[in-house]
Amino acid sequence: MKSIYFFLRRSIYFFAAWGLLCAIPAQAQRMLVKTSKDTGSVSIDSLAFAKISVSKRDSAGYLPNNEIFLQPARNGAISPLNMMEVKKLPYTSIDQMLIGRVTGVDVRIPTAEPGKRTSVFVRGTSSLLLGNRDMFYAQPTYVVDGVPLIMDHAFAYDIQRFDFNRLGTETNLLSYLDVNDIESIEVLKDFSASAQYGPNAANGVISIKTKGPRVGKMQVSVNAYTGLSIKPAVDVINGKYESDFRLPFYEKYANETQWRNFPRYLADSSQGRYFGPANWDDLFYRNGFTDGIQAAVSGGTPYASFRFSIGQSSQQGVYDKTGIKRYDVNFGINIQPVRNLVFTTYVSVASLNRKRNEFVRDRAGDEGYLFNYDAPLSPNKAYLQQYYNDLGNTINRNKNNSARIIANVQYSFLSHFTWNTRFAIDYGQNFRDFFVPTSLGEGNSFVSDFDGLNRRLVLDNSLRYENNFSGGHQLEITLGQYAQWDKWRYDYGQAYKGTSDYVKIYQPGNDDNKQNRFGNFRLMFNTKDFTQSRLASFYTNIGYNYRQKYFVSLYVRRDGTSYLDARHQWLVSPTLSASWKISNEEFMKGSSGLTNLLLRASWGRVGRLLMDEMYRGGPIYNVDAGWNGIPNISTYNAFPSINASYSTGYIVPGTSWPVVAQWNGGIDIGLFHDRLRASLDVYAKTDRNLILKIPTSEEEGYTGIVKNGMDIRNYGYELSIDADIVKGKQFQWTSGISIYTNQTKLLAMPDGITDLVINNRRFLVGKPVDRYWLLVNDGIYNSENEVPVNPATGKKMSYQGVPLHKGDPKWKDLDGNYDINDNDRVMTGRLSPAATGGFSNTFHYKEWEINVLINYALGRKIINQALADRFDFVNREGIDDPKAIKEISWWSKVPGDYSKIPLYNPWSAVYAYQPNQTLFLENGAYMKLRALTIAYNMHAAWMKRSGIEYLRIYATGNNLLTWTKYKGGDPEAVSYFGYDEGYYNWAAPRTYTLGFNFQF
Repeated sequence: MKSIYFFLRRSIYFFAAWGLLCAIPAQAQRMLVKTSKDTGSVSIDSLAFAKISVSKRDSAGYLPNNEIFLQPARNGAISPLNMMEVKKLPYTSIDQMLIGRVTGVDVRIPTAEPGKRTSVFVRGTSSLLLGNRDMFYAQPTYVVDGVPLIMDHAFAYDIQRFDFNRLGTETNLLSYLDVNDIESIEVLKDFSASAQYGPNAANGVISIKTKGPRVGKMQVSVNAYTGLSIKPAVDVINGKYESDFRLPFYEKYANETQWRNFPRYLADSSQGRYFGPANWDDLFYRNGFTDGIQAAVSGGTPYASFRFSIGQSSQQGVYDKTGIKRYDVNFGINIQPVRNLVFTTYVSVASLNRKRNEFVRDRAGDEGYLFNYDAPLSPNKAYLQQYYNDLGNTINRNKNNSARIIANVQYSFLSHFTWNTRFAIDYGQNFRDFFVPTSLGEGNSFVSDFDGLNRRLVLDNSLRYENNFSGGHQLEITLGQYAQWDKWRYDYGQAYKGTSDYVKIYQPGNDDNKQNRFGNFRLMFNTKDFTQSRLASFYTNIGYNYRQKYFVSLYVRRDGTSYLDARHQWLVSPTLSASWKISNEEFMKGSSGLTNLLLRASWGRVGRLLMDEMYRGGPIYNVDAGWNGIPNISTYNAFPSINASYSTGYIVPGTSWPVVAQWNGGIDIGLFHDRLRASLDVYAKTDRNLILKIPTSEEEGYTGIVKNGMDIRNYGYELSIDADIVKGKQFQWTSGISIYTNQTKLLAMPDGITDLVINNRRFLVGKPVDRYWLLVNDGIYNSENEVPVNPATGKKMSYQGVPLHKGDPKWKDLDGNYDINDNDRVMTGRLSPAATGGFSNTFHYKEWEINVLINYALGRKIINQALADRFDFVNREGIDDPKAIKEISWWSKVPGDYSKIPLYNPWSAVYAYQPNQTLFLENGAYMKLRALTIAYNMHAAWMKRSGIEYLRIYATGNNLLTWTKYKGGDPEAVSYFGYDEGYYNWAAPRTYTLGFNFQF
């Protein structure tokens, strides 16, 4: 045991020293060997709300110098995350950690595919969520050590035919971060907490602080885990089940022609390809292994200290052999060459490799080509194996690289002044190589290459004055300048009809067959695009408090953006906050019950950054000359083309800043020496002057007119209560519960419009924006005589002018005109939860620890589209459309209550089983046992003798139980828009993990 310990310790020391010596100059290396009894250091926040202090190291020995990065006001609406708990769970991204643990967030994870992009909404969303593109504009800003991270851009959708996945790797970029390198995560929800980030705070801020350099003797920590995800139990079916399912419809409604068109793959029960054993799941599902290890070393003197870490993690998906691997290296150093001058540098590098799904739908979307869907894949693995052999000849490489560099200089002078300069680079690249052989492409091979870049540069300078005056008065004044340069770029090439399946790589931009070193692809298309933005800001903050009782802060910011014309580029944004620490008043002293009472209030306004360059110059032109379903092709008949951007819409000149105004009122209470703690926030967030594309007539040529003028309000409350129920010497029990509610209301639309229909959604001024728009079911017409007749015309009830007959749905005629149309649809059912939250309990007994987390989502509805699609087999059979695609998991019984689905005529012209009707609207509320953790903290004499500070061993179960009334699949695994798409929404598997935290 001791030999292993010393080997591990010396190995980590060696790698840490090597990384340190490579990263810092020689002068700094010499300083590392110096020693001093002085343990003080200067720390400053470079922007508005932090406090200058000369402080000692904390209890863990970490220098407070890493607090030079942005820290929010502590009297704002902030929800912190318990890092000790999330470190024990096999999470690969930050958003997964937030579920049930913080208030004010709505996390949507449509699929459990490892590493795939997800969405988070802080206090609702101000966007009309009509497609995947809209998700990019509604996400919060993730701030790591004071630097807002740059994420993927939606502009790649401009050249896509289908709205399935964004071009590129479609990887969740939050997976770059290693949880063992994170010291704290906080959700900043009101502008008192987040206004210092300016327009980056419009959708809320998730602030992440990483572990910084540490003063003291060399310290080594190792964190490792391994786990197993259990494959789901699936009710598989074969051709006999599907044939038996369809026959009642044929026997009741089919005519001779329809009988003759009975699908061939279901017509012959003797063929083993479809009527043999249904065991495809043996090839599709697996038990997935997950593991991770991270080692860190830190230490140093007050003049120079460092922290170095290296980590690796991998997660196998239980579906379709998916998975993700991450490698990361992090290094930080503080140097104090002279008194009151501190240099800080952080460098983080990470690489992600993702094995993504093999959906036929996604492949069709990538190729922009629809295959022949007359016959599905076989449910029998003896026949299916050849398909998987062909998949083995594909290439689907997805790689993301990230580098983040932060350099900070801080100098304090004249006792009360501090200057701070920070420069940061956030750089990310993503590469995807994709190849499909001829055996899967109906004789045509396909190859594509995507090379994408995200880059952000940040420069921030600030001067801060702080002074404590006699009588308990404290004044803080900050003046600063902030600049942000963003760039997104991609090069995308695709080619068809290769002459050889042995050539699997294509290089965009090298299309001349004489020069192309492969020269075997006959049809080639290249696309290049980039967009860049610049943000310039000047800010000031004035903060005052009296005797730590009354706090007032005024933050004013002037922001300029390059995405608007010169008349509208600049915006002034103020934020005013105040708080009253009532428990510090004289009349509260001596109170045995009330130990903490704080009242908070804030109001602020920030601008909302636009993400496209097209708004600054009015109407735009582009290469919008698509053909054959491709939206953007740069040439027509081999000639370059450019035209008005008809598909984007007509951009009204003079687009101005959208703004977000938010007020927040809060109260924090501590009772019985803080054994009972409660926090309540009430908020209203109003987005004004938002941009919306209003549909216009086809004669205009444009798909719509894009202009300012939409207002949306989100409002609700957040409540969290924590209590130390038992606080004994050997046994402790802490319990907590939280609830978050959010309501939306559409306040205005451009040009005074009050009623707008876009695709399958309707928006009414004065109504919420997160409602479905559905026909109301009232049964079935079992005979022709049951169909109502209009006494005025003598004509039968119709659906959009088509007469209804026996076997058609009985939809309610709400306007009484004997024609079922859009006027008879109702806005009903919330696609976002009315209330979300969590319930946690932590038990400590001696060295043992048990933590239980339950999260819930109430008051939401789900459209069971998977069930609707199963019954709508006629309209989805063999047509030239993505909805005809049958993935291999189509050979499973769709969950649902079949007894409540009437036997409609599937050949009816009224689209009887369309999903947008109340028949398929179900209760989507749920409660989950999210995590159960058992840990043991070892304390032994041999550990003390060996210098081991702590050793914690733990076991965790994740996604163990779900309680729900929903009859479909997992109520959490639905699309961003509230539709359960069945085999495209993978449920999170049960996962069991063993791990340890070790430090010496």
